[in-house]
Amino acid sequence: MGCLFLLLVAVSPRLGLVAMWLLTDWVERAFGGGWILPLLGLILLPWTTTLYTIGYIIGGAAAPWGILGIFIGLFLDVALHAGSLGEGRRRYAA
Repeated sequence: MGCLFLLLVAVSPRLGLVAMWLLTDWVERAFGGGWILPLLGLILLPWTTTLYTIGYIIGGAAAPWGILGIFIGLFLDVALHAGSLGEGRRRYAA
């Protein structure tokens, strides 16, 4: 089951997070049962939210895996947003 989620996350972090949210209780355990923060993470920072959830399930909130997941996910999200911004500027430049 874990390999399926990792494959979905590799294809699309949003798809992997939605699958984790619907098929397991991992997202509820990682975020304390709330739905607003995971939903915002799904929309704005999908890599960070997905990797935090996986890291939390592996070792807990303050475990090195959870913290490492946050930093790697944040780097991936910022890099993807910056790449999209640069591509949009090049596309619409006169």
